[in-house]
Parts: sequence; structure tokens; C-alpha cells
Amino acid sequence: MTLYQKIVLPLVCIVVIPTVLLGLLAFQRSSEQIEAMARTLLLDNLQHNIKRLNERLTAIEAQSENVIASEKLRFLLGSGPPATLVDELEFIRQIYALIGELKGDYELTLYPKQLDKYPNYNSSSVTPDTPWFRQAIDMGGRPFWRVESPSGGPVPQVLHYVRSVRSIPLLETLAVMDIRIPAFVLTNDITAPEHLRHVRFTVIDGLGGLIMADKGEMDGLLTALLGTAAPEPGSDRIRTIVLDGKPHYEASLPVGKNDWRLVATIPVADLMGPVDNIKTFMWWLVAAGIALMVVFAMLLVKLFTTPVKSLVHHMRRIHRGELAYYPHYAKRGDEIGQLMHGYNSMVSGLLRLIDNTKGIEEEKRRLEMRTLIHQINPHFLYNTMDAIRWRAERAGESTIAEMVASLVNLLRFSINNGEELTTVEREIEHVRSYLNIETKRAGETFQALFHIQPHVMQAPFMKLTIQPLVENAVKHAIKKNGREGGGGKIMISLLREGDCLVCRVEDNGPGSTIDLAEHFRALDRQHGNADSGVGLYNTNRRLQLRFGEAYGIRLDNREGGGCTATLVHPLLEPESANGAREKDK
Repeated sequence: MTLYQKIVLPLVCIVVIPTVLLGLLAFQRSSEQIEAMARTLLLDNLQHNIKRLNERLTAIEAQSENVIASEKLRFLLGSGPPATLVDELEFIRQIYALIGELKGDYELTLYPKQLDKYPNYNSSSVTPDTPWFRQAIDMGGRPFWRVESPSGGPVPQVLHYVRSVRSIPLLETLAVMDIRIPAFVLTNDITAPEHLRHVRFTVIDGLGGLIMADKGEMDGLLTALLGTAAPEPGSDRIRTIVLDGKPHYEASLPVGKNDWRLVATIPVADLMGPVDNIKTFMWWLVAAGIALMVVFAMLLVKLFTTPVKSLVHHMRRIHRGELAYYPHYAKRGDEIGQLMHGYNSMVSGLLRLIDNTKGIEEEKRRLEMRTLIHQINPHFLYNTMDAIRWRAERAGESTIAEMVASLVNLLRFSINNGEELTTVEREIEHVRSYLNIETKRAGETFQALFHIQPHVMQAPFMKLTIQPLVENAVKHAIKKNGREGGGGKIMISLLREGDCLVCRVEDNGPGSTIDLAEHFRALDRQHGNADSGVGLYNTNRRLQLRFGEAYGIRLDNREGGGCTATLVHPLLEPESANGAREKDK
């Protein structure tokens, strides 16, 4: 995967997953809230309808109380059955007059207890053995309801409020009153919210019998509701039932003093229709939001990955050996601009490093050429000097033989140019050979003293670095100033100081009159081409080229007279000089 893909994919997941989860949560919460509001609305409407029904039932009960409280009616009914037809007709006239006074808003019918003794009054099919008539007498003044459907359909069309009329104070049943209420009277008391078109209301008694239904055509609903028990006290008053294969909400509350309950049913789809619309709108909104956020994220990521991708393509030129600056996006102030600036700085540093390396290699080449020029065939010279030493010994010239032997040792030490490192011990031996020759030549006009720490004798050391310092002391400090009688002294010390080996060559001559650092800078400008004074320069350059600018040579005048040449050399591991030591041997 590319960097662009690695960034875009997690970013899209970070955007899409929380957005979808948030949408689902919002939909669930909104659905719950809308459903709760709809359920509350349904219950509120149900309670409103129950209030109106209770008012209607209270009015019917009040009418029955008026009938029972009529003294005229009790007197008329308590006078006993008529003995003659004239008495019955008089009873009929008086009873109808009383019914006209007492009936109120609903049709009222009174049936004497001894109904069979009033043949002309009772023109209906009611007999003393009619079940509801006998039930009214047996209930002793307690009312009950009965329903009637003259058309034979499942929905009652007429409701009857039945109650017995009893005497006072003996409480003997005198008659049975029947208040007839058309079902539409109760139906008209029930109202439904305008936006809930499919809500249906039904009144059911405690036994599951149908009392009233507002829509007679709902046979399936009535069949499902009949025989169902009321919810237990304390349970949710709204539950879900399945009618005609569709889920419906059912809510029920008790009505009046009877064991009736008003049941409201409504399809779940009617209540959740707004939720579905919200769901559709929400998913469109979420999809549009995700699409916009994904496009924005891709553009944003592309804004940052395109410069990086372009830089990567440009950096491939480095593999082909091309070091070129990247000219684009460097003026940006953000991290991309800093990256481009850092890349260009790296290229600039590499170019400078390459130039410096080329200069160092060129300088090394010049030093090697200068060394080769001054060697004058060391093998031939070594063999010749060895022959001279043997002839001097045969002739009895021991001094000449000793000088030649020292010179041979010098040549033996420097003949191998393949290795730059030797040991401190071998370097000091080389210096001793040189001083032996110089003392023989100068007639022992100076003394050389050595102070070397024993534990550094096997430490690796750059070859032919101490001898130029000693030669400078002999040439400039001792011989040049004409010290006679052995008054010249040279002190050669080599000590470990921290992580460095420090060699000091001290003399008691007149001191140095030159600034060695300025002298070295002048030779740098001449690329080391001079007739004299290049020994210390070459040694200093070899040390710095090999080990760095922290190492090299310096000259200091001593307070009591004379000069001190100090050489600073790094402390190396002994293994570094193994190869050189073997070749020196």
C-alpha cells in the first residue's frame, strides 16, 4: 500500500464508522422518543374518551336513580296487579305518564315483577323466564348491562341498562327497568386524533364480551379482541399484538364503575411512519455526509502526500548517482516545506562533503608523491649502506660502522610505505637511531633524554611523526645556535592524557620565532610546496587527515628558554598496529 492509501483508509474508517454508529444511535433514540410520544398521545386520547364515556354512563345511572326515587312509581307498582281490565288500562295510562316524566334522554321501559298478570301492558317478547329479566330480579337492585344486535351482526347496536326497582323499606322487587341506549350514542362520544386515521376503539367487559365497537366492519379485530383478558395491574398499558398479520399497538383503560375496559388499537406503521421518513432522510443525510467527508479527507491527504510522493520520485535520482536540489514546495511554511528544505540542505551537505573528500584525497596523493620523490629508491640506498657498514667494520672504523647501522635502521623503519601505524616502542627506536647519527655527526654537543610511560609502549602510533619534532629541535635549537661542550639538551616525553597520547619534545635553545599555526596556513595556501619547513607541516597534515582536526602539532616557548613541540595523538586499540608491527619486524 502507498502512503496515500495507508492514510486514507484509516481516516475513512475513522469517519465512516463513528458516523454510521452515531446515525444508528440517533435513529434508535429518535424512534424511541417518537414511539414514546405516540404512545403517550394514544393514552391521552384514551383517557379523554374514557372521561366522556364515564360522563355518559354517569348520566344513565343518574336517570336510573331518578326512576328508583319516584314515589309515584313505587306506589303504582306496590298497589298490586290489576283485578280487572279497567284497572289494567288505568295502570297502563299512569305508568306511561310516569315513564314520560322519568325517561330523560333515553328510552325507558318498566316491567312489573308479575309480568304475566299484565297481558295488555306487556306487548314485547319478555316473559318472567327471560334470562336478563330473572337476572335483574336476582341481583336485588344492582344494575348490569346487556347488548343487543337486531341485525344479527357481531357488533352490538343497542345497549340496555337493566336494574330492578324495589320498595322502601322492605326492599321487595317491584319491577325491572330497562334503559335503552343506541350504540352510536357511546360511539359518538369517542374521538380519535385526525392524523391517526386507523385507530379503532372497542369497549369490552370483564369476561371479554363485546360492549361497543366504533367500526362494525372490523370483524378480524373484534375476533382477536374478544375473549382477551385485561392487562395485569402495574403492567404496561400498551402492548403489541398481531392482527391480520400486522403488528398493532393495543392500549386499554377501565371505564366507569363496571368491569369494562376501553381498548384502542392502531397499526404500528401509523405511529412509526414519521420514524421511517426520518430514517430515510437520516440515511440520505449520513450517506451524503460520509461522501463529503471522504472526498474532503482524500483531498486533504492528497495535499500532504503528493509533495512526499514527488520527493520520493526525485530521490530515486540519487540511486543513479545524481545529487540534485528539489525546487518544489520549499517555500511552504509547514512540515512539508521543512522536509523539502531539509532535503536540499542534505544535498548541499553531501555535495560539500564530496568536495572535501576529493580535496583530502588529492592532498593525500600529493603527500604520497612528495614522499616518493624524497625516497630516492630506499631499497638501493639500504643495500648500499649495508655494504658500507661491513667494509667499515673490516677496516676497523667502528664509529663509521655504528653510524651506518643507525642509518640502516632508519631506512628499515621507513622502507615500508604500505602501513601508517606502528607502535610507540618502534617509533622511539626510530628516534634513537636518528639521534645516534646526529650525536656522531655533531660531536656529542647535546644530550637526549627520554621519559616514556611503560604501559603505552605497545600502543598504536602513526609512523615517522616524532622524528620530525626531534629533528626540528636538533637543527634549530641546538646546532643552529652553536652550543658547544655538550650544553644542548633535548627532553622527549610521551604520556597518556585521557583518551590521547601526548608527546612533548623540549629543548633549551633560544625558542621559536615563528607562529606555527600561521606557518601551516601559509603552506596550506601553497599546497605544501616550499623549499623548507615542510617536515612539521607534513606530519601535522598526516595526523589531521587520518584522525581529524583535534589532533596535530603545536609549538610553545618555555618560560626558562627553549621551545616545546607538542604532538597530540589519539589512543588506539593495540590491534590497530598488529599488521604494521609485523611488517616492521
